[in-house]
Amino acid sequence: MKGVFSVSDRGSYVRQSRAVQVCTGVMLSAWLAACGGGGGSAGSGGGSDSATGVRVLHAVIDGAPVDVFSSSGSAVLASKVFFADSKGYSNLPSGAQTIRLTRALDQGNEVASVSVTSSGDDSFSILYYGSFNGAGVRAKLLEDVAPTDISGAAVRFVNGLTGASTLLVNASGSAGAQQVTLGEASDYMMVAAGDVRLTANSAAGGGAVLSMTESLEQGGAYTVLVAGEAGYYTKGVVFRDR
Repeated sequence: MKGVFSVSDRGSYVRQSRAVQVCTGVMLSAWLAACGGGGGSAGSGGGSDSATGVRVLHAVIDGAPVDVFSSSGSAVLASKVFFADSKGYSNLPSGAQTIRLTRALDQGNEVASVSVTSSGDDSFSILYYGSFNGAGVRAKLLEDVAPTDISGAAVRFVNGLTGASTLLVNASGSAGAQQVTLGEASDYMMVAAGDVRLTANSAAGGGAVLSMTESLEQGGAYTVLVAGEAGYYTKGVVFRDR
C-alpha cells in the first residue's frame, strides 16, 4: 500500500517528503490512524496548566507508546505517551532519582532512562528520540526554564528529527533564526501573541522540513517538538509550557 499519511490534529501541519508504506506494524497503527492519500498536519499537543514536574516528548516514529516511572516511587507518572504527544507534566518528588521510560504496559521492558535531581518545584522535558532501525533510541533531559517576563509569547524548538543533525529554526516576529542540534532545544524566541509562523529547515541542505502556523496566547511559553525522520515523515507539535 503506497500513500502518504493523513494525520488529522487540530491546527496541525505535516510535511511528507515522499510516499511511504507504513500501516504494517502495531506500534505505528496505534497512533497513526489512517494510511492513504492526502496532505497532513501537525498540531497542538497535550499540555498542562502546571509547569512543574516532568513530561516526555516522544519523537521516535518507530517506537511504541511509553510509560514513565521514577525510582522514587512505584506509581506510573504517565502512561501510554504516544509518538508526537505528551501527557503534560507529572509531579516529581524532591531529590535525586532515575526516570525510566518503558514500553507501554510492559514495565520490565525499559527503552531509555535519565537521571534527574528535582527540587520539587522545577520542570523538565525528556526528549525521547532516535530510531530502532538506525543508531538506536535515546533520552535527553531538558530543563524547562521559560522567561519570567514575557511581553507577548515565548517559543522554543526541540530537535527530535532523526537524520537532521542541525536545524535552522525560526518564528515570525522573532529576533532571528537559531540553529538547534539533534537532541537539543533552542533558546526561547520572543514574539507577539497571535498567529505565529513556525519554520524549520535543514541547516545542511537548506530544505524545509516544517512550516506551520500556531496561535500563541499572551504571556504563554511554548515548545515546538520537531519529530520523526528526515526525508521520511516529519511532524511538528506545539506544547504549552506554562
